[in-house]
Amino acid sequence: MPKNMLVALAATMALALPGVASAGSNDMDVVVDGRSGTETRSVAVSLADLNLASNNGLRRADSRLVRASKQVCGWVNGSVLPATDDYRSCFGSAIDGARSDLGTLAQRQS
Repeated sequence: MPKNMLVALAATMALALPGVASAGSNDMDVVVDGRSGTETRSVAVSLADLNLASNNGLRRADSRLVRASKQVCGWVNGSVLPATDDYRSCFGSAIDGARSDLGTLAQRQS
């Protein structure tokens, strides 16, 4: 395996592990994963302060997940550059996974 590939794999694991570790710390966290090219970034989003049984709580949770999905996929606020296909793919995958986890949490709170 080429050295560059090993470095990329190690970096990917290093970025993913903090999100995995924090996911076990609170059952009201959603880990948002974004893959852009060979890089994977993760961030844990706490929803512990929200009532997911209410529409308002779900809207606020979704807003947090959208922001986190943009963050892990490399969106820069205020950018005048159009979104790339790679960004769109990353964001779509990240938000779909996060919303699936949100649905599971909402069902548990109901």
